[in-house]
Amino acid sequence: MNIVWRVIFICLSLVSLSLQAQDFTIPPQQCDAFNGMQTWRNNSVNLITMENHAVVSGGGSIKGQVRFTNDIVNQYPGFIPEVPIEHGLCDGKSCSLSNDSDLPDFLNFSWQVSSEARIINGYDSNWDDQKVFQRTTYFKNPYGIGSHTGFSVKSSHTVLFKSGEYWFDDMRVLGNIEIEGDVIFHVQDKIDFARNVNANNGGTLFIYSYKDSGCESTIDISPNQPLVNQDYSLNLNTDAYVNGYIYTKGSMTLTNGAKVRGAVTACQIAMSNDSEFIHEPLTNCGSNSYQLVISPTSGKGLACDGIEIDFSLVDSNGDVVEGKGQELQVTSAPVATGDRNSACWSDDGNITTPECNHADDSRFETVFPSSGPAVVTRYIHSKFLNSYNVSASVSSENLTTTEGPYEFIAKAISIVPSEGVDGSDSNQVAGRPYPFRLKIRGKENGNGNMLNCHIIKETTDINVTFSNSVLPATSNESIEIKKEGSSWAEANKSLSISFVNGVAGGDENQADGSLQARLNDAGKAKLTASANIQGDTFTTSEKFYFRPFTAALCDQSSALPSYTDELNGAYLTSGTDFNAYLKAVNWIKELDSGTYGNGIPDHDNPSLVCSQVATPSYITHSEGNAKLNLSSQLDYPLSGAIGVITVDGQPIADFNKEVTSENQNSSTKINWNEVGTLSFDVFQNDYFNRSGFNIPSTASKVGRFYPAYFSITNTEWDYPQKQGTSEGSFVYMDQFFKNVDFQVTAYSALDSEVTNYGLFNNELKSRFSLGGEYASRLNITDVDLDETHWSDKAVWQVTNLDHAVTWSKKEGAPSFGNRTTVVDGPFNASGHSSSEITSLGLKISGADPVTFIKDQQSAEVELLSQPDVRYGRMVLDNVGVASGLSVSVPLRVEYWDGQRFILSKDDDAAVFNGSYHYKQTIWPESDKESAAKLMGTGGIKSGLNSIDLIAEPDNSQLREQIRFWLCLSEGSPQLSEKHTHCESKPSGLYLQPWLQFNWRGKGDEDPSTLVTFGVYRGNDRVIFRGESNIIGTSN
Repeated sequence: MNIVWRVIFICLSLVSLSLQAQDFTIPPQQCDAFNGMQTWRNNSVNLITMENHAVVSGGGSIKGQVRFTNDIVNQYPGFIPEVPIEHGLCDGKSCSLSNDSDLPDFLNFSWQVSSEARIINGYDSNWDDQKVFQRTTYFKNPYGIGSHTGFSVKSSHTVLFKSGEYWFDDMRVLGNIEIEGDVIFHVQDKIDFARNVNANNGGTLFIYSYKDSGCESTIDISPNQPLVNQDYSLNLNTDAYVNGYIYTKGSMTLTNGAKVRGAVTACQIAMSNDSEFIHEPLTNCGSNSYQLVISPTSGKGLACDGIEIDFSLVDSNGDVVEGKGQELQVTSAPVATGDRNSACWSDDGNITTPECNHADDSRFETVFPSSGPAVVTRYIHSKFLNSYNVSASVSSENLTTTEGPYEFIAKAISIVPSEGVDGSDSNQVAGRPYPFRLKIRGKENGNGNMLNCHIIKETTDINVTFSNSVLPATSNESIEIKKEGSSWAEANKSLSISFVNGVAGGDENQADGSLQARLNDAGKAKLTASANIQGDTFTTSEKFYFRPFTAALCDQSSALPSYTDELNGAYLTSGTDFNAYLKAVNWIKELDSGTYGNGIPDHDNPSLVCSQVATPSYITHSEGNAKLNLSSQLDYPLSGAIGVITVDGQPIADFNKEVTSENQNSSTKINWNEVGTLSFDVFQNDYFNRSGFNIPSTASKVGRFYPAYFSITNTEWDYPQKQGTSEGSFVYMDQFFKNVDFQVTAYSALDSEVTNYGLFNNELKSRFSLGGEYASRLNITDVDLDETHWSDKAVWQVTNLDHAVTWSKKEGAPSFGNRTTVVDGPFNASGHSSSEITSLGLKISGADPVTFIKDQQSAEVELLSQPDVRYGRMVLDNVGVASGLSVSVPLRVEYWDGQRFILSKDDDAAVFNGSYHYKQTIWPESDKESAAKLMGTGGIKSGLNSIDLIAEPDNSQLREQIRFWLCLSEGSPQLSEKHTHCESKPSGLYLQPWLQFNWRGKGDEDPSTLVTFGVYRGNDRVIFRGESNIIGTSN
């Protein structure tokens, strides 16, 4: 189960900074961290107590053991370790303790919350509706550690955690926790469990408890017998049941029927009152015991060059493991009994005589790398023509091995390569030619110090027989060689080679290219040359390592789309899986300038790289692992978020592809939850476990990813206050909304917001327009809804419509050249049977495909709410009054209910100022201006005001009839009529043109009243000529 290793490494990655200062080594058997009920090595206060029918079963007791030593009893003279467990049973018999050497090392993890974790400040299942968690989360205690609890599940509730990591300041669980998938809990302080914490359906739960204050002796409070420290990090009580793997730095208790199924590692454990531990071994988690390997197991060479030997630690599969700084001791000894001629060692094949003079030079000690492959390379030398055996040991792992013989000879032909890559001439690139030389070297007579070898300067033509071998054995390629003037041929033939002063293919100092070799494949190869010189046959071999030239992320045989800000650059919707191929290829001369180049692409050209055939034998085999890593950076937009990239279902940081013959040409499924363009790198470091032998990446851009769909996430119609409610709930036609707010959010196919979208170039962002049957009645233009309203995240929001939007009245035919509207509506007015329901919506368009519905084409969608709009008017009643008196003019506001005008009872907003009025004398003399006037200010209540608007008479006239218009606008048809006089024009709050109406068939105008002064004169019954309708009240 891969999570085992992932858990270990996650745990360690959290503490990488703290561990750098410590001498900390992961045990050879990684799974020992979760193995039965146990403590760790060198824990001087470790203690387990078992009382009142405490039971350990299921093989979790290893051969009837609990893996504790109870070393704390050393503080209690006369007390034996077995006493604290004598009342418990392990697999049906008395429990025994373990030896300290059998225990695992301590895992010294430290508290560090992931930066990607969202934070929940206090969780209580009584008050929080969320009962399912499926993303990285930190449950923070808002009261601080030790106060109350930051995560609480009540007894009647069940909370589900899906695959992922979760951090808790503390936990108190009286209800149930269910686990789905592989889940990791990190808990900083105390844990209380009193119900079920259960991993089902193949899931696995790991709990890391960081509280270590209970890992202390209790001799000060219990001087007579050992006692588990009661400052528990975990308290399992009252039939609690935990199915998982627990590692706590402190003490814990299981009591009153509590059970754990899985594994527990703790400083101290107290079991009592029918508590039980049931061992459940981690599946697919065997012992990864190390082996120490010496390679090659034998060899032959010149003493001056040395024979290269690798010392490595491998697992049971033969794979080199990660080094952890283990100490390596190496010795050499002559094969011949009694031979006292010792060997010596060098780091790089270069050695001087003073370094090979003492017996101590025949051995060395070093350490394996503290990170990276556990491989150490050295060269064995000798001043003598001797053979030696080599022994190596790693004491911390109790490993020892011996190989040999390694024989030194007097003369040899040396194969000397040039133009190697990555720091060694033995490192070469698949398909890339490289020059080599042949040298006759050694000492002519085989006498003297063998370290002082030199070129034996012979000038002659010699028949050299070449042969080669290539690993993996499945490769169809062989090393090819080429002599100047000849074509390439397999290195399995004899060639006549011209030596000048003992060198062929160049001179003593450099190659001239007249001899070249290549392998059109990746692998480990050996080139062998044999020749007969003056009656002696000399054979030499040189090992070469060939890596692919570069690797890239590709389509099957071409580059993936790589658009960024092109208008036609749409590739794929965010959150949608796409298939790609991790391809490693042979040398491409066009990308590596110079005769031989340096084995690294001069520039990125994914189109050219992806068109190549994959390097055939770049696969894992017995000599080396082919594991391609994948990383990614955001290429567009700049300063955007990288988001979450998954590869074959796991985070990209955790992904690598081990290339095999079966999967070499198979695709990899990638998913990205953001938008824009990514740049991917495909690479492998330390190929063949050779430090620095890296397969470089050709960066491949992939994009442009665009939103999968858009959704209207907010619609607000802010109405004028005190119309309908105190905050407002309707608007009159032609009246400004207080504000109109539309909000749209861009989403991935995974339903997450795509925050990079707001950083796209404007021409790539979607734009909107208002749709629906009545859209034209609103003065919202396409410019108001264009792409400039995207924030720098995933949200488009209109912010410029404050007191700017009106729903216009329906236009009719002009009357006398004046605007004339027609009543209609109401629209979306609740409680009105004749109200018409609208379906205003947003239309979307853009450079990339756009839709409002995931996986469907939908360019228009209805807004989340529709506006309550009414046709309104202000009405003034006609009044009459006795001569010389003032009179109140009743005023009301009405709206059209679909059949007639009714009182707007919910309107408390309309106001008036009588001083803003026009007037016209009706009688007695229409061409003369009267001194009568309107006065008074106020507002309506429930649509009415019958008191505050006052008409005052012209005291110089006993009787007259005046039409007053209460000015609501700066424009009204009466302005063009003769003998109409303006007392004062309105401004500010008193501008209310939406309450005008076509009262007289002359177009929409201000409301008016006909006021008759002198209606009643006591007993005077005389009717004067010209006084028709003087008492009338109609307009």
